[in-house]
Amino acid sequence: MLLLISSLTRLTYQPKRLDSVNKKLIKPVPNLIIEGLQYYEFVQQADMPINRFVHYLDFREETQMGMSREQLLEYIEAIKKANNDSDASTIGTLAYMMGDTIANCTPVEVLYNIASLRYFDSEEDISCYDLDYNEAKIRKFKSIKDKSFFLRHLLETTLSISGEALPEDISRYLNDSMVKVNAFRHILSDVRARQTETDLKAS
Repeated sequence: MLLLISSLTRLTYQPKRLDSVNKKLIKPVPNLIIEGLQYYEFVQQADMPINRFVHYLDFREETQMGMSREQLLEYIEAIKKANNDSDASTIGTLAYMMGDTIANCTPVEVLYNIASLRYFDSEEDISCYDLDYNEAKIRKFKSIKDKSFFLRHLLETTLSISGEALPEDISRYLNDSMVKVNAFRHILSDVRARQTETDLKAS
């Protein structure tokens, strides 16, 4: 029965393209034309098709937190273990890294993932999240010589960061965030490895 439903779904599936969308719901993204294709976005992100919107919400949460939910839980587990071991120094280090990541870091790769969901062209099926198509779009976005405006628009519209709170040099800010986040991830991985080794020795 499930195979039959799946087959019928594929047979009846109709992609949703730009020309089938109410033009009041979309608008062109300023200055975002790549290889002759103008990119568009929904005026209200809530109007995004649901199969696309759920992915958008996941990435938006990760952008706001500076890390994924899984990594946040890993920090918590590492802090709990350090607390059990009365390791105050490690607790302080992990708490600082977690707080600084949440407050001050924006993962640039997650911004590109958000961009691949928010921005679409006239040839794209916008009813779903096509991984291959979106990865190809991300490569195009990364090829833009001056990414400052492109990334600034994302920060302003996705995270509502604007005015004085918005870094003057967007590219540098995102690069510094990436370096910091990668360093923190490496330290967290080392801490977890040491904690695992301690547990194995104690067992």
